[in-house]
Amino acid sequence: GCEGVHLGAVADDPAALAKAVEAAFNSHDALILSGGTSKGAGDLTTKVIAGLGAPGIVAHGVALKPGKPLCLAVCAGKPVVVLPGFPTSAMFTFHELVAPALRTMAGLPPRPPARTTARVPLRIASELGRTEFAMVALGDTPEGLVAHPVGKGSGAVSAFAQADGFVTIPALADHLPAGTLAGITLL
Repeated sequence: GCEGVHLGAVADDPAALAKAVEAAFNSHDALILSGGTSKGAGDLTTKVIAGLGAPGIVAHGVALKPGKPLCLAVCAGKPVVVLPGFPTSAMFTFHELVAPALRTMAGLPPRPPARTTARVPLRIASELGRTEFAMVALGDTPEGLVAHPVGKGSGAVSAFAQADGFVTIPALADHLPAGTLAGITLL
């Protein structure tokens, strides 16, 4: 329900970034940026969007893995999102949090995810306190559908090429036990 406009990349220069962000903010209904949300010296994006209008940043960091550095803001009545710079983090936070909000803004109903059920043959460790999305590759076996974990890490772009979907491990679990029959959200 939205028309995305790619505005290109901007160097980690405070003045250039501020100028580009302000121009994009003033000419669009919502602003989605990627990168610059962590705590490094070159992470300038959150500083720039803090000046776009009230109330400003409403959340900086979420209990998701991958996806922790997500930044959400409302500036002068417009949504502003800064997705994490790592591709896997950006994909998960966009699909879990941003896309549903854009659908609501467009007056569209929630989109039900494509799902299936599969047995996870291996234990998948998880960080207690954060909901974790673990990518899996599906395979047919005589016993039914099996979901094998694929690469981990928020920068693991190649894992998306191997993955058919992901399993969600709740924040209050430190692992998904081997043999679990789990719901799989298809990519």
